[in-house]
Amino acid sequence: MNQIEKLENRIIKIAPKSFKSDIQNAIAYGKTAYKNKTRYNGDPMILHTLSLAIELEKLHLDTITILASILHEVEIDEETEKYIKTHFGDTVLYIIRETKRIKDITKAQDTDPEIIIKYILNSSSDLRPIILKIVDTLQDIHTIKNIPEEDKKDTLNRALNIYSTLAEYLHFTEIKREIDEYAFKELLPLEYQSISQKLEEMGINENLYRKYVNKLKQNTESITPKPRIEGRIKSKYSIYKKLKKYEKEWINPKIESLDDLLAFRVIVGSEDSCYKALEKLMDSSNLNYEKFDDYISNPKKNGYRAIHFPLAFPDIHSREIEVQVLTEEMHHTNTYGSASHIAYKASQSRYANPSNEYSWVKDINDRLEDCKNQSTREKDIPLKVDIFQEDIFVLTPKMKIIPLQKGDTVLDFAYKLHTAIGNSASSAKVNGQPKSLAHILQTGDVVEIKTDKNKQCQKEKALNFSNSERTKSKIKKFLTRSLKK
Repeated sequence: MNQIEKLENRIIKIAPKSFKSDIQNAIAYGKTAYKNKTRYNGDPMILHTLSLAIELEKLHLDTITILASILHEVEIDEETEKYIKTHFGDTVLYIIRETKRIKDITKAQDTDPEIIIKYILNSSSDLRPIILKIVDTLQDIHTIKNIPEEDKKDTLNRALNIYSTLAEYLHFTEIKREIDEYAFKELLPLEYQSISQKLEEMGINENLYRKYVNKLKQNTESITPKPRIEGRIKSKYSIYKKLKKYEKEWINPKIESLDDLLAFRVIVGSEDSCYKALEKLMDSSNLNYEKFDDYISNPKKNGYRAIHFPLAFPDIHSREIEVQVLTEEMHHTNTYGSASHIAYKASQSRYANPSNEYSWVKDINDRLEDCKNQSTREKDIPLKVDIFQEDIFVLTPKMKIIPLQKGDTVLDFAYKLHTAIGNSASSAKVNGQPKSLAHILQTGDVVEIKTDKNKQCQKEKALNFSNSERTKSKIKKFLTRSLKK
């Protein structure tokens, strides 16, 4: 039995009984559609799409997404579109099309990655194509050595700057970490090797990590209910970024100086148990009181709550580890709510006011958890949330993404491109159709501006065409200059 047959049998075996025929039909059609199509490493395309389907099944995605993953590399033309719609349904076709659209939009060379990310999230009515493309990207970088050199760097940068962040936004923590590590290793091999060697010299490895987990469990086992221990070894890419940040702040960066190379959470059932856990750990370790912070008694402005302290277990290692003690409720707020890392990054301020802007992260996580708890996977489980709804993202004919505010018009778009374009804008096409300068734009619109320096629009009237205060200010400046002439 070859590898394709093994994967095929595995997918059919794990598929819910009522959906096995759908899966079999998709595999059969994929084999025909891909014919002799291969990946850069020479593997048959069907091998890649079957592997992708299995990885998505591990994330408990629905059968519709699994079907789309098997067929996502099919070239869509009139004939294939008709076949997929007839045999697998509109949603499968939608996910395939959206996956291709996401792939295309991430290739925009002159657009800030953060804008691309927001555009993808804002313009997607369903998050399943995004999840599919994230996992697909992870598979791409696993075979990165086989990608042509001229494409390799772009692929890695997109993985690191776009898909890694999307994985973080959707709370696929392990996928993000894996993308980061692989991309970092390939893009900056010397830096990666240097950090790896230093961690090895310091004895920071999985074996040490497990010893700390067991120690924390042992010292808190008398607490009822028993605490849940989470932890991680700081990723090499995160170490690299932190050292670079210190360089910018004129701090002499050394890996030895980082106090969060090993970090753990002790998650307990109640606030009282937080202090009981703290007491137990104080009795059995060397606690660094200089860096002790009680954010339960004194929460951060954004609502973050936990007790933070470095401690050392001399019988394990001389190095301090970072420990947080908190309840499940605090953990959820810190992970998904106003105090989440996502909200912090977006605000760029550790003192930001509480916000529910990113509650959708929890909505997605809850929905995926629901999927995990189902005895059989539903055929169609949409993952739909409203994200960044106060913003819209509009495209130039060359596919550059331009961020605007909700309610902005064609004229606002023109001025956002350049003041001179706004001043001379005479007409426009939106998605290939003639539209007035007062036309209100939507995310995904492709806008082409026609300019005529000799036939400028009436600027007094144009004030009524604009939504943006920035646009109105530029028009007023133009009118003032015109009166002076």
